[in-house]
Order: sequence, then structure tokens, then C-alpha cells
Amino acid sequence: MKITWGKVLKKKHSGKEERIRQIMEEREYLLRADSSFFVREAYNGLRTNVVFSLTGEEACKVIAVTSSMQSEGKSITAANLALSFSEADKRTLLIDCDLRRPKVSRLLDMSAKSGLSNVLIEPKLLDDSILHYPDAKHMDVIISGSIPPNPSELLGSPRMKKLIESLKERYDYIIMDTPPINMVTDAVVLSSIVDGILLVVRAGQSERGAVKYALEQLSYATAKIIGFVLNGAVQSENGRYTYRHYKRYGYYKYGYKRGYKQGYGYGYGYGYGYSSDPDGEKQSRKEPEQK
Repeated sequence: MKITWGKVLKKKHSGKEERIRQIMEEREYLLRADSSFFVREAYNGLRTNVVFSLTGEEACKVIAVTSSMQSEGKSITAANLALSFSEADKRTLLIDCDLRRPKVSRLLDMSAKSGLSNVLIEPKLLDDSILHYPDAKHMDVIISGSIPPNPSELLGSPRMKKLIESLKERYDYIIMDTPPINMVTDAVVLSSIVDGILLVVRAGQSERGAVKYALEQLSYATAKIIGFVLNGAVQSENGRYTYRHYKRYGYYKYGYKRGYKQGYGYGYGYGYGYSSDPDGEKQSRKEPEQK
């Protein structure tokens, strides 16, 4: 078999360029002072609903953000939820718990010599691993750190539980970006140390069977699901809030496969939320269906 190395290298570089393009595109949707009014209100609504969902919890609240499959917008949702809490003057920590395909460091354009995996191996690195996000007054970040050979074991270890307990003394809210549930067990493993889980569902991409299977996995772990975030909703010409049908169920390799071609839409709960077109100019709101 003859291998044309020029084509192999070209394909490798094109894949890297595509990942960079995706990250640059996602950065445009980070909450800022000049973000669309409707997008900001959508996240304010999400933040409010999360607060009410955890009213019975005392002290710091720990929230995991996950999805059933990859490329459904969990990382940007986790980052913006953390930013929203920070804007409400809450001491907030965003932790990248995806130790296999980390994204938070690239999304926020932050780097450090150590991260979560390093702290779990060497706890004395904690203070050096906490980074302050310069665009938010009350938000800190812990990136994933070095890629370990045993992510699930590290996240499910007593050290992880002890770490979160110590961090709860410093913050009002801890937001975790976790891997997709149907790809690896990491999010399910973490469900025992969080106060609630948000499941991100992307309109036109999330598969009905995949979402159902993810919910079953969380149910087996007796995880507390506090809501759903509808991501990627589009607006029709008549101004109605529209959804595409869920796709058929199937697994894909955990990696960067699909880009974001639609505008972001954000919702909370069952069939309730906001959406914006790609330019962030149009907005609609869908009321809950009467049952």
C-alpha cells in the first residue's frame, strides 16, 4: 500500500485549522457587555431558573453541564452560565472536567502550567492552577491540565471530592464542564458530588435516542437533573420559534466533528426558551405548551 504523505499532512493540518475555526467562532458567543440583549436575557433566565432549582441547597452550589453527544454546545453554555453568575456578583469558579477533549482553555484563551488533573495528583498545585478570568470581576477558572491516562478514576477519586469540598469554601457557585454522557462515564461519575446537572440539547442535531439514553444513565446514578438547555434553535420567517426533529440514534467518535452553522439559541426547561438568528437581531419566545 502506497501512502502519499503530502495528502496525509494536508488532511492533518486541515483538521487542526477546522478546530481553530470552530473555537474562534464560539468565542464570538461568549457573554460580553456588548452581547445581544436577547442572549443576555436568555442566560439571565437560565441563571434565575438554576437558582430557584437549588433553593433548598445551602452554601456553595456545584452544577455540572453536560450533553448526550459531542458538539452540542455544553462548553459555551457552561462558560456563559459562569459569566452570568459572575455578573450577578457571585463568586464563581468554572472547572474544565473534560480531561479527554478539553475546550475551556481554548475557548477562553487561557493557559497555565497545571490544571485539574495535575491538582488531583499533586494537591499543593491548587492555588497556582486557579486563574482569574480578566473579562469578569468575580470569575475564576481551572483548566483541565495534562491529559491523564485514567480520567474517570481521577474524577471519581476521594481527592476530587475533597477538592470540591475545599473549593466550596471559596465560591458561591462552581460550574463544571463535563464530557458527553454517552461517550464516556465521567459525567455520571461526577454526578454524586454535584448539586444538579444541566443537560444541553442542540436543535437539529441532538438525537432523540441519545438524549433518552443519557437520561437513563443519569437516572441509574440517581443524579439530580435540574433542567435542559436548548441550544441552536432557529427562527422562522413568520417569527415563530422552531425546532428540527431529533435525529436517529447513533454513536460518533468523541472528537471535533461538526461546526456551528446556525445561530445560538438558549432555552431552559421543557419547551421554554429564547432563540436568536445568526446576526442576533431577531428574537422570539415560546410559551410552554398546555397539557
